[in-house]
Amino acid sequence: MKKYLVMFIAVLAVMAVALPSHALELKYGGMFRIRLQSSDNLIDGTKDDIEPGINYLRDDNQNYIDQRLRMYFTFVSSENLQVVTKWESDVQWGEPNGASHQGGAGQGGAVGADAVNLEMKNAYVDFAIPNTPVRVKAGVQGLGLLDGWIISDDFSAAVASAKFDPVTVSVGYVAGLNQGVTDKEGDIDDVFINIAYAHGHFKAGLTGFYQDAHDTVTGVVGFEVFGAQSWPSFLYPAGWLQGYSNHGNGAVFTGANNELFDLGINLEYKEDVWSAYLNFVKNFGGWDSQNLFGTNYDDSYNGWMIEARGNYYCGPFTFTLGAFYTSGSDIDTTTGYADDPDNYFRYPAGVSHYWSEILGLGTLDASTGNGAGDHIQTQYGYSAADHPSNLWMINVGAAWQALEGTKLTFNYYYVGVSGDAISGINPVTGLVETDDTIGHEIDFYLDQNIVDKLNLRLVGAYLIADDAYTSYNNDDDTYELGAQLLWAF
Repeated sequence: MKKYLVMFIAVLAVMAVALPSHALELKYGGMFRIRLQSSDNLIDGTKDDIEPGINYLRDDNQNYIDQRLRMYFTFVSSENLQVVTKWESDVQWGEPNGASHQGGAGQGGAVGADAVNLEMKNAYVDFAIPNTPVRVKAGVQGLGLLDGWIISDDFSAAVASAKFDPVTVSVGYVAGLNQGVTDKEGDIDDVFINIAYAHGHFKAGLTGFYQDAHDTVTGVVGFEVFGAQSWPSFLYPAGWLQGYSNHGNGAVFTGANNELFDLGINLEYKEDVWSAYLNFVKNFGGWDSQNLFGTNYDDSYNGWMIEARGNYYCGPFTFTLGAFYTSGSDIDTTTGYADDPDNYFRYPAGVSHYWSEILGLGTLDASTGNGAGDHIQTQYGYSAADHPSNLWMINVGAAWQALEGTKLTFNYYYVGVSGDAISGINPVTGLVETDDTIGHEIDFYLDQNIVDKLNLRLVGAYLIADDAYTSYNNDDDTYELGAQLLWAF
């Protein structure tokens, strides 16, 4: 047996020596994290067990531990050709198989642990076209445009990029939704072009993004209709529907010719002691809709957003001042409908712009895929989380690199509603009440290097709630506490 083993090893050695110089190369990397989380009022923003006409409030004091593993394997033929794969596994500690998992985490955290929870995140080919400056990526891949204000997610896509220093031009196609290969009307197709300029301290970008949702109203971000028992249906920007609207005489449940076009501009400048950037996006396009009584309407996408941020670097200190504004609409208190629903800032499918810990989905975001149902997402009149709409904020922050491996960060946010949002219902008249202030959020982080590239982050966040925070009469403060142990390898 030993003789055969020696012969087998010898054959492998000969084959390794005989391999051609252009043999396949394997590169790998990834990330592993464990998070401990504790929060209160993060789901519905109130301690009340029941609100008049509402029967779905719950005790939203959450305490749990989850973990995530990401593994990256790249198969490299040469600098001109490679295949990139990324894999992911999410587990909530103690969660049994078959459970309704918390925050999008995978199963397999209970005794026994076995579960089928390995996901393909990316798989695409990346190659250069000979004798041209063009490089192509085709397959399931991650894409981000304008810091996530347009899109930031994983998509089935084909993207071609060409560098003409100092300009880089990228064009792409995204298959947003394919309901059936024989029916185009249920599809969502996206195309985009991005022109980026970089020279010295200055960068600039111009982005055009077009989403053709045909006659589809599902699968895209925008408006959703919600029916409460004690007052009329309300309209609010939400996480997965685009072509819904309301014209004061019945909710609209049909849409056709659904087309959204985003035009975005990005400007950046950086010196040794300071940096600043500006983002701007304008919605164009529209869709045809019909209310419950058969009346037809032409609805438009008229929303817009603007964001600016500046940083000042002073030795171990960094000071930050930033703000954003996203357009929206007031709520008519007599009907509960938005005065101008077309004016809400809308998103294509696949948006993700994180901006604070509680309202903006931070380090402890309850969901690995947007946390629907486990995090404050949308209220009657505004949208938060990673798709803010009818929302504005001002942020002041400071970071101190106290030691080589120790960093402390403090952020304060004042958050308001661009147009008044529903803040409750008058118990006497039965009419809705509105307000324009969500509250004050304070975030604190302590980042500590443990060993090598293993880092520990402690998180504390508190929201002092004002009337517009929720649509209920009683708005209670929200807090998040937790820790994240992270190794990026």
